[in-house]
Amino acid sequence: MTTTQSTIAASTNSPVITVTLESVGVFTGILVSVSVLGTLAVKLVNNLNNISSSITQIKEDLKEHADNAEKIRDLEHRLDLHVQDYINRKDTVTLLIAQVTQTVEHRTNRLYTSMKDIENFLQMQGTFKIREFQDLRKMEEEDPFNKL
Repeated sequence: MTTTQSTIAASTNSPVITVTLESVGVFTGILVSVSVLGTLAVKLVNNLNNISSSITQIKEDLKEHADNAEKIRDLEHRLDLHVQDYINRKDTVTLLIAQVTQTVEHRTNRLYTSMKDIENFLQMQGTFKIREFQDLRKMEEEDPFNKL
């Protein structure tokens, strides 16, 4: 009997990767460059995000400032109204005080005139002795502490 052996053909031309020191250096250089570029890209993205969030915060602050400015304008308007109301009331009170002062002076003058008429009448009768009295109107004019 004859035996046949089967053989598998094997080729000796298989692809081989040859690793040299130069190829390792190039590969390492590429990896370092890619990692540096990645790091720069991450930093750039972080900076852009920080700038974007800062702009958003500034927009919110400006909106708040605009609201506060409107409130301040409203308060100033109300203050102006209160100041004008105070001035009007002060003027009214000043006019009323002047009117009362004028009325009191007028009645004092009438009373003084009436007293002088009574004094003259009693002196003509000769039965009463009239004492001298001080004219209070003149005292008010001379008194420096009485003036407001």
